[in-house]
Amino acid sequence: MSKMYKSKDRSRSEREKLREMNFGEKLSYIWAYYNYQIVGVVIAIAVIIGVTHSCSTRQDIGLFIAWSASYLEFEQEDALKDVLNEHVLDSSPKEAAEVSLFIVNDDDPTFTLNYLNRMVAMLTAGTIDVFILDEDTMSDYSRSEFIWSLDVILNDIKASDPALYEIISNETVSIPFGLDENNQIIEIMGVRITDSPLVNRLGFRFNDDAFFCMAISTQRLDRVRETLKLFFAPIP
Repeated sequence: MSKMYKSKDRSRSEREKLREMNFGEKLSYIWAYYNYQIVGVVIAIAVIIGVTHSCSTRQDIGLFIAWSASYLEFEQEDALKDVLNEHVLDSSPKEAAEVSLFIVNDDDPTFTLNYLNRMVAMLTAGTIDVFILDEDTMSDYSRSEFIWSLDVILNDIKASDPALYEIISNETVSIPFGLDENNQIIEIMGVRITDSPLVNRLGFRFNDDAFFCMAISTQRLDRVRETLKLFFAPIP
C-alpha cells in the first residue's frame, strides 16, 4: 500500500514540476526522463507506417508476358512495361505489368528442367497471359498445350476495329493441333510481331521471327486482346 502512495506522490510531484516549467524546459525534462520510451514508440510507429505503406502501395500483376523469342535488356523490359502499364492497365496504382525472360539453355539440363517446372507451375496458377516466342518454340508449346487459339480475341478486334484486324490478320500463322469433339481441326494461332509498330518503336531486334501467343490458362482475355492491339495500333 505504501508503494502505491509513493507512486502517486511521485506522479503528483512530476505534474507540479511540469506545471512550473516553460515549453522548452518541459521538452528537455520529458526527453531526459523518457527518451528510451519515446524512441521505442517512434520506432513502433515507423514500423506500423512502413508496413501500412507497403501494403497500400503493393501492386498485383495485372498482365504477365513470358518472353522467349530473344534476349531482353533490363531497359527494354522496363520500356515495354511502361507502355503496357499506361495503355493496357490505364496506369492503375493497384496493378502492374510484368515481363519476364524465359530462355532455355540447351547445354544445361538442370536449368532447362527448372525452367519448365516454373513455367508449368505458373500456367497452372493462371499467371502467364502472353508468350512471345520464336516459330520452333511456338510449335513445341502448341504440342505441349501451353498456348491456345486466338480466335476469340481476333473476332473481338474484327468487330470493333476492322481496319486493325486486317493488319493483324496479315501477320497471323496457324499450327494444326488436333481435332475437336466435332472432328474439326483445332489451330493454334500466333501473330508475327517482328516488324510491328511497337517493336520498332522500342527498338527490339530478333534473330528470327517473333510471335505473339496466348497462354492456355489466362483469365485476362480483355488484356491479352488490348496487348495484341497495342503491338499494331499507333500509340499517341
